[in-house]
Amino acid sequence: METPRSGIRFVRNENTTYFHSYKITAVRNAFLRLPMFPFFFLATPRRRRLALLLALFLIVAGTAAWFLRPPGAPPDDAFASYVREPVPVSLAAAEMGVLHRDLHAVGTVTPLLRIAIRSQVDGELTQVHFQEGQQVARGQLLAEIDERSYRVRLASAEGRVQNIRAQWENAAADLRRYQQLAKQDSIAEQRLDTARAQEQHYAAQLSHAQAQVDEARLQLSHTRIVAPVTGRIGLRGIDAGNYIRADSTQSLATLVQTAPTSVLFTIPETRLSALREALAAADGAGLQVQAWDADNQRVLAQGTLQVLDNRIDSRSGTLQLRAHFDNQTEVLFPNQFVNVRLALTRTAEVLTIPSAAVQQGEDGAYVYVVGDDKRAARRLLTVGAASAGRVSVQAGLQPAERVVLEGIDRLEDGRDVLVVEQQS
Repeated sequence: METPRSGIRFVRNENTTYFHSYKITAVRNAFLRLPMFPFFFLATPRRRRLALLLALFLIVAGTAAWFLRPPGAPPDDAFASYVREPVPVSLAAAEMGVLHRDLHAVGTVTPLLRIAIRSQVDGELTQVHFQEGQQVARGQLLAEIDERSYRVRLASAEGRVQNIRAQWENAAADLRRYQQLAKQDSIAEQRLDTARAQEQHYAAQLSHAQAQVDEARLQLSHTRIVAPVTGRIGLRGIDAGNYIRADSTQSLATLVQTAPTSVLFTIPETRLSALREALAAADGAGLQVQAWDADNQRVLAQGTLQVLDNRIDSRSGTLQLRAHFDNQTEVLFPNQFVNVRLALTRTAEVLTIPSAAVQQGEDGAYVYVVGDDKRAARRLLTVGAASAGRVSVQAGLQPAERVVLEGIDRLEDGRDVLVVEQQS
């Protein structure tokens, strides 16, 4: 077999044609042996030109056949059937209602109280009385620390108080006797002053000792850790049997107040004037706030706007607000993201339709109206304010008329429709 000058030899078999070079690597050699390697890239420049010319000829021939077909030739039966069949649509009725002017934002459920439960005394954690995630009441016992050393300190302080009280009572009795003798000029004035100072000295010691008793009793009470507020407790951070310290930063658990709760959210500074006007119009009644789920499909809770921050964040140009919710059912969970709708104003009864039904054309806004004949009619509208997925209609529609909500892309004026869904 003859080898060409290029250093490439061709091997022909019944499947395809391969070429092998003496200078290519083993990896490329293995790749070129794949049976599906295109013959087009193996061909000579002349063959490539012939293949391109053939493809160009086929494209030109097909295009010419299409444009040179007889005029008025009927379309394909399947295409004609597709054009004539009714278009499936869903409808929505125009209805009278109140249109809210809302501010939309994304907020975070933030507990009004979040408390890290830590020990205020040192000692061994002997018992834990709560379950992780449990709802606890204010004053409920959560944990106990070994109290024996603190009872000893309390007993010692109380003994010191009794000792000093006895000394004070004796000094007070001496003072009374000296005062009686002083009235009779039976003792020197200096002796009376000494008795008075002695009584005051023991009285001061007694007060100091009593304070130590109170301190010891307070330390003893701290061995019983109770819930400061009603709420839900989190995961346990320290197990029973560990020695804990008052200065430790590790908490026993975290307690959050779940009812009531709040939602923090921000609005652009450009909407601040509208918000303040709405607050002034509310005359202290508060503005209604709704918390919606992540999909904006369901209202989770309703509350009222309570707090506006005292400054605008210069970095983001937003103002932070806080709304309060009763949340007795705990539908709002701490740190949950919710969609917030803040109602600024409410209009009078106006005719509204879903915003998705309104289309924009060269001559303005329009909708497709479906009558009893099940045909779509294109009608121009004059629309007004929009909020919460609905838009007010000032002219062009009457109450209870049905407009197309879905399936608009295939419609034209006078086209038959097939109603598959009627939305209320």
